[in-house]
Amino acid sequence: MSGLSAETRALLAEEGLAPRKRLGQHFLVDRNVVSRMVALAEIAPHEAVLEIGPGLGALTDALEARAARLYVIEYDRGLCDVLRRKFAAASHVRILEGDALRIDLRAAIPEGTVKVVASLPYNVAVPILFRLLDERAIFSDLTVMLQREVAERLLARPGSRAYGAPSVLFQLYAEPCGRFRVPPSAFYPRPQVTSEVIRVRLCREPRVPVDDPALLRAVVRATFNQRRKMLRNAVQTLPARLALPPEAWDTVFAATGIDGRVRGETLDLTAFAALADAAGRALADASVNPRCPKRPPARDA
Repeated sequence: MSGLSAETRALLAEEGLAPRKRLGQHFLVDRNVVSRMVALAEIAPHEAVLEIGPGLGALTDALEARAARLYVIEYDRGLCDVLRRKFAAASHVRILEGDALRIDLRAAIPEGTVKVVASLPYNVAVPILFRLLDERAIFSDLTVMLQREVAERLLARPGSRAYGAPSVLFQLYAEPCGRFRVPPSAFYPRPQVTSEVIRVRLCREPRVPVDDPALLRAVVRATFNQRRKMLRNAVQTLPARLALPPEAWDTVFAATGIDGRVRGETLDLTAFAALADAAGRALADASVNPRCPKRPPARDA
């Protein structure tokens, strides 16, 4: 048993606490992993940092020593009590009790831009990441621990088995710049999966030019909701307000040079942006030209 693992078990016992499976709690107990995460994050002395899901504070200890200001969000009240006592003398550390998916981040974190460094709870990691993307005006980059499978999906390349809507939508605003794997032995209790730390820089604007990011998201989701369908068939499942008839989509494909017979998982971010922009122009033409053919109504089976 490592020193930090023994300390973690002893502190849990002393506080009358236990890992809560429902909350996806696995406490980081490997000091080498902590050091590598902090090094990867490249925290400058003047920078503010947000940590989500700190547990008993193994990573928090290292962040507290480096960051000018440290914000820590913890859902578990018992762990919050431990953290408040542990960092009571650190005036630059603020412990926030609450749900990272619901807390008002802009009100809680009045800094200009903040780095996120966190070992995220496995069961809510993806929703938290996309919430942070939505709040990218205040977050400059993320260094986060995830399940390896989740990390691979988010950073997957076109044509790979892991590539899907989360890959495209995450990489629309997140530029990967580092990663390393973490074994189950780095945690107490040990998870049944390998983990991975990734670092991404967040971009306030899309990484590729796109006229309407909301339309791009709709096209991407429609494409991967029908993963095994050809692209020309998958886009017919778009919501009614974004619907175009097949002949209009043929024009869109011709304008972009994209073959409508391919599957969506072969398209990269640039191709999806081109497809969404061309579809947006076709929708605009349809709205001002009443003679533009409409999508035929669905027939009963």
